[in-house]
Amino acid sequence: MKAIMVVIDYFIKGGIVMWPLLVCSIVSVAIAIERFVFFNKADSGEKFRKDFCHYIEEDDWLNAKRLADKTKGEAAKLATIVMARHDRFTRLESFVETRAERAINHFEDYLSYLGVITSLAPILGLLGTITGMMSSFNALNIRAESPLAVTAGVAEALITTVFGLVISISTICFHTYFMHRLDRVTLDIEEIGSTLLEAISKNLDV
Repeated sequence: MKAIMVVIDYFIKGGIVMWPLLVCSIVSVAIAIERFVFFNKADSGEKFRKDFCHYIEEDDWLNAKRLADKTKGEAAKLATIVMARHDRFTRLESFVETRAERAINHFEDYLSYLGVITSLAPILGLLGTITGMMSSFNALNIRAESPLAVTAGVAEALITTVFGLVISISTICFHTYFMHRLDRVTLDIEEIGSTLLEAISKNLDV
């Protein structure tokens, strides 16, 4: 309880700029939670990609289909759909490309907002620094009546700077983590699609 009261006290001392910083922190955490849940649900995983491609390369389509059917995620869904349409190869390549891009776009949702918050939070902190210093300078004229007004303005400036940097650093960590997962998911989906197309083309040529 004491820690909460200290945080509230710092928030009040930080001034009006703390409110947009609070919004940034809430949005950042909300996006991070939503993306984490989505990635865990929609990511078929590296093991699926390795096992599925191995089955396809070994021409073991039965086990490949069983694996895709029982695995969750966008990559497994793409594999299932492509295997069901293998007899229409003339349109399959463009279909795979479109479905892969659409699946990847779902993983990219909201990540751009994390990038915005990464840049916005320090700027808001700097704005709080400026307004706090302005309060300090204005207080110099009345320091005889209120000598603590100068230090209060400096405190406001430092608090907003610290909060802005903390939010930015946390959001950078979130953004980097999800971009790393996005890169891997993209490679997995592209490899599964290309492996399927190559195998289907090879079987049609036989």
